[in-house]
Amino acid sequence: MIKAVFLVKPLAEYLGEMPDPRCARKHKHSHVEILLLIVLGFLAGKTSLRRIVKWAKRNQKKLKKYLELENGIPSLSTFSRITSIIDEELLSVAFTDWIGSILSTKGIHIVIDGKALRAAAEKIKDKKAPYILNALDAATNLVIAQISIPEKTNEITAIPKLLEILDITGSTVTIDAIGATEAILSMIEEKGGYFVQQIKKNCPATYQEIQNVFGEIGKEKEADPEKFEKENQGRYSEYSSCEKNRERVEYREMKCYTKDDAIGKIRKELPFICSVALSCQVRIPKESDADGRDTTPDKETFLKQGSRKCPKPTEGDELTDQIQKVGLVSNHVLTAEEFARYKRDHWRIENCLHYVLDTDFLEDRSTARKSKNVLSVLRKTAYNIIRLMQIDAPKDRKLVIDVIDEITDNFSVVLKWVFDPIPSLY
Repeated sequence: MIKAVFLVKPLAEYLGEMPDPRCARKHKHSHVEILLLIVLGFLAGKTSLRRIVKWAKRNQKKLKKYLELENGIPSLSTFSRITSIIDEELLSVAFTDWIGSILSTKGIHIVIDGKALRAAAEKIKDKKAPYILNALDAATNLVIAQISIPEKTNEITAIPKLLEILDITGSTVTIDAIGATEAILSMIEEKGGYFVQQIKKNCPATYQEIQNVFGEIGKEKEADPEKFEKENQGRYSEYSSCEKNRERVEYREMKCYTKDDAIGKIRKELPFICSVALSCQVRIPKESDADGRDTTPDKETFLKQGSRKCPKPTEGDELTDQIQKVGLVSNHVLTAEEFARYKRDHWRIENCLHYVLDTDFLEDRSTARKSKNVLSVLRKTAYNIIRLMQIDAPKDRKLVIDVIDEITDNFSVVLKWVFDPIPSLY
């Protein structure tokens, strides 16, 4: 059976609905064309407004085939002024509507995490870097929504606002430990979604209770393995994996339990809990001798006596810690392997979005302050188009920078994703 392909209206039409923030008198340049030029410039690998303006002037003839550009390419000051006064909330809504017409937010794995715009911090005392809260689909790496986190607030107050604009029916939402509040988890439950929530030492009572649960389980299992397996069949599971990369060897172990009487105390802190899990991750730096032979110690040796590079392994929640123990809770009945997969896929937002924004789009170096949130939306618009191009034709498009290079060599390959109707992923 041939699957029907539904086309959604072009991105240019979604941006075309943005109101002009300037006064009613006639203007030399269209605010919508300026927004589109910025998206196109990001797609062509230009990482600042100054570079985008220079690029647009060099390619004005090509661009006039798709944009009127009645009075040519606007000046840098015009670009800066428009991005500083455009309604950032309406632009975020237009972005969410656009990607929402392409990808359903129902029944997917939604990863939520904040990202700092470090170079956009005000250079005065006590001013912190502004943050953006992002929501990512773990399967496609598409950003499905973003909101700015107002100054003097944090992710705890912003997460409910982000959840409010998404239909999460049947979706599983994963948030870092900061999301472990009754209000946030209750909201996910009420909206028909599932959560896999990490519990760290910022929730000391719940974290310790999870440790206690699996401590008791370990004693019961060791005392009488056959009896334990018989009584807990379908309720207890374990999963382990080992991953080797250039820098280190990572051992991951996950234990999961769903027995009601064992998690009753945890429900007092966090309602709706069906499953709890305990994750232990050990990271061992790779080592080699003078002849290049691998001398990395095994896990047991490393835990007992460390290694040459790491004589004393540290345990904690920081990324630099070699031993990390994290509790997890869910309002869905899961196995240890499923918990492990959700926890692993949660890091896609760091590896596939935040890292790309900083390395390929140089977001962390952008000093724009008044326009930082608007530019963040337009940057993610370009990012999503690149991800859609990878989904459409993955050959030779493994990395985001590969697609940017392709666009730079042949700009016409990207124009249909901006100006023409494109297929929906529904």
